[in-house]
Parts: sequence; C-alpha cells; structure tokens
Amino acid sequence: MSNIKSEIEKINIPRELHERSKLGVKKAKQEKTGNKSSIIKRSLTTAACIIGIVGLSFSPVGAAVKEAYDKIFESEKIDDPGLKAVLKDGHGQALSQTYFDKKNDITVHFENVITDSSETKLLVTFESETTNLKNYAIDLFEGDSKMYVVTANGERKELDNIGWGSRHYDKKENKVSTALSIDSIKKYENQQISLEIENITIWSDTGRDKLETVWPVSFTLDKSYISNVETVVLNKEFSYDNETYKIEQVEYSELETRLVISGSDMIYIDEFGEEFQTKSKLELQFLNARKINPGSGYTVAEGKSGVFLRESSKKIDPNFSKGEVDSELGKFLMIFAPVKDRSNVVLEIGEELKIPLSK
Repeated sequence: MSNIKSEIEKINIPRELHERSKLGVKKAKQEKTGNKSSIIKRSLTTAACIIGIVGLSFSPVGAAVKEAYDKIFESEKIDDPGLKAVLKDGHGQALSQTYFDKKNDITVHFENVITDSSETKLLVTFESETTNLKNYAIDLFEGDSKMYVVTANGERKELDNIGWGSRHYDKKENKVSTALSIDSIKKYENQQISLEIENITIWSDTGRDKLETVWPVSFTLDKSYISNVETVVLNKEFSYDNETYKIEQVEYSELETRLVISGSDMIYIDEFGEEFQTKSKLELQFLNARKINPGSGYTVAEGKSGVFLRESSKKIDPNFSKGEVDSELGKFLMIFAPVKDRSNVVLEIGEELKIPLSK
C-alpha cells in the first residue's frame, strides 16, 4: 500500500476544484516535476467543525475490551499515536467478528470500532493460508477500496477516508493489520448497521490491481462508546519565519488533538488568477520531524526540530498517519496525539516559539 508519500514542496489546489468537491467530484492528481515545485490538483471537502464544548461520553470498558482486539494495534508497528492511546485506556466498542472470504481463502477479523463526531476508526486484520497478502491493502486513500455503511432499511452510503490510516504486514503469519480512518458514524448511534469493505487494493512494482470482493460486519453502535469533540475557538495570531498565522480553533477528542490554522502563505495565485493550496513554511516545519519507518509508516524522528504540543511537562507528538486530511482552501489541519490535561497545552514551533492554546 502506497501510504508513504514522497515529500512535496508545494501542493496547490485550485479553488474551482475545491468548490466542485462539494458536489462529490473527485479529480485526478496532476504532478509537475523539475525545478518547479510539485503541484497536485485535487478535490477538497470543507471541514465541518462543531463549535461548543461538549463533555466526553465514553464508558469504562477495561480488560474485557482490551483482550478483544489484536495487540498489534498498540504496538510500534502502527503509526497512529491517538489510536494507541485510546486502546491502552480501554476505549472502543469490541466487535470480535470473523468473516471468511471463501472465494479468495481470506479470513477477516473485525476487531474494534471507535468513533466520535469527527471520524471513525475500524480495526481489521485479515490472513490466509494460501493467498500471499504482502501487497494486499484496504486502501481508501488512493486505491480501489471503498467503505460503505448500510442501515437496517437498506440505505447504503459511502464513507470517505480521513487521512491514510495505518497498515502493517506480518510476513511470518501472512497477516495484514489495518486501522482504517473514515467518516464519523456517530449519527447511527443505537442503530443496527453494517459496514462493508468493497474491493481490496493490490499494489506491486508495476502499479495496482484490485480484488473484487465485499467484507461485511454488522453490529449495533452502542451510544456509550461514542466520544464527542470539545472545540475551543481561539483566533490567536502569531508570526513564524516572516509569515503570519492564526490558530482559529483547537479540537480535542479521545483520538486526537486537531488545530485549524490559516496563514499568509497557504494560498498561491497563478498568472491566471487561479487560487491553489500550497504548503506553508509552518507545514514544512511540522513535517521536518517526520521520518519513514519501513513496515510501520511515519513516525517522529527523535532529535529533529518540528512542531509539537506540550501538555504540562509532557511532549505530545504529531500524528503523521493523518497526512493529507482534507481542509478548506487556505487552511491547514495540524493533528497531534490526544492530550488529557487540556487546561495547560502549549504549541511549540522549532526551538524558540511557544504559543499557549488558551484564550
């Protein structure tokens, strides 16, 4: 699965494509190489932010649920620090269901589902005794895989990806573990629903292929396992490297800490007056601390300058598995692991700049 992206100096997204994305139009990527910065035209969806402070509503699950999923999801093999944090705290709704894809001799284990008002995590493992799964991926980002939610009355709706998700392949066991990040299913609380994974993407050196199949799981979404998002509106301005930025709001959840930031160097206007999203100096500083860990995705490069959060004396790492999460034109979503003490959080940029995330 190609979720390890090469560094791109600038990603420019025209306003026209951004507006058309509201109609569900997805455009192909166009890349330019050479001395000029790379440009990728792609659709954007407007980030829907719930304003207001809402209390969390997870109920304690404890050891029972902690034993109901594969411990690979708590290990260094998975590059989502927020997911590992909520699992270690015992959150999430255990599914513990197995589906056997007889045609392709693949056993699928649906392990756990975690959702809030922004996104859903679905933990899945699949293995086979005869089919080599090394290049098999549930790739919702740039592959042929899709995810649907199906209600009791038969309504079927596609769920978009939120970032890349996480994947690990165990060669010895011929087993794939994947943490899918998709649209929130919170609206279906207390309802009997099915989630359906359609098609498996097969990556190779020559490109990609797909395995046409459907892997379903049915369950009642338990309201007591759903977390809401606490949103703090800041509109706090600061300067970095001769550019001006504004932290518009901070969104806290059990899964992550998300900053919505606008800036003076986030929009590029070409000679025809067309507006594009571009990587800002702040985003490049954020990515400076990112490194590729083969087999485990993106992790933090120890000792490298970047952008971090500080919760009292504890450093909070970025969540690099949330690369290319859609945002509004001219805004950047900076995503970190969750924090527990939200009363004393500081944004640290490089070695000198420190910005309290309080009004």
